[in-house]
Amino acid sequence: MTILSRIAARVARDLKKIQRLRQARREGLHFAEPNFLYCPDLSAESVIIDAGCSYQADFSLYLMEHYGVQAIGVDPTRKHQAALRAIAARHPGRFSHVPWAIAATDGTLTFHESQVNESGSLFADHVNVLRDDTTRYDVEAVSLGTLLARLGLPRVDILKLDLEGAEYDLIERVTAAELEPIRQLFVEFHHHAVRHVGEGDTRRLVERLEGFGFRAFSVDDHNYLFRRVHPQSR
Repeated sequence: MTILSRIAARVARDLKKIQRLRQARREGLHFAEPNFLYCPDLSAESVIIDAGCSYQADFSLYLMEHYGVQAIGVDPTRKHQAALRAIAARHPGRFSHVPWAIAATDGTLTFHESQVNESGSLFADHVNVLRDDTTRYDVEAVSLGTLLARLGLPRVDILKLDLEGAEYDLIERVTAAELEPIRQLFVEFHHHAVRHVGEGDTRRLVERLEGFGFRAFSVDDHNYLFRRVHPQSR
């Protein structure tokens, strides 16, 4: 690809993003950097799950600041634990953290922690695992149904999934019953980062979630918001 063609491709991507952001605003959606998209019908009674929250838990903190939500960060990465404990200490009763990995099934899985990048993965073919020095260790994995049961949550206003590839197996196997408590689902798909999946897998799973009664919207074809077509009453 020549320099001019790369510039042209970037301009086309930027224009598409601008157009979709305008459409998002028309539909009443909010966009927050770097890639978060959500419907803002939130309040201090709202509960969100920030899965793959990393050490910053920036999505949780943003929604806590703007809407006063209760946020639960889910992240198994050992190097993030101290920072997440500090956030929980600064926001008692509003932010809590559980060191689990969300996956398709319950059990013990091997996690690959990058020593260089923020994100590790359950998958050895993740780009950060292939390129970086990594530390491997076992983590407790829970399915979506088990997660909600353990947390005692009959309803979740937003579930954010940034699972560095594990979202594919999870969405492939998730049931309508497991998704029933979820009002909004925000998924970062990683077909750009994990070798054994591609854009076709992402499109197929977007369609699967739409089949469960969600409406999909994406600004960049990587990060998708899924909203209930007929939102559940409060």
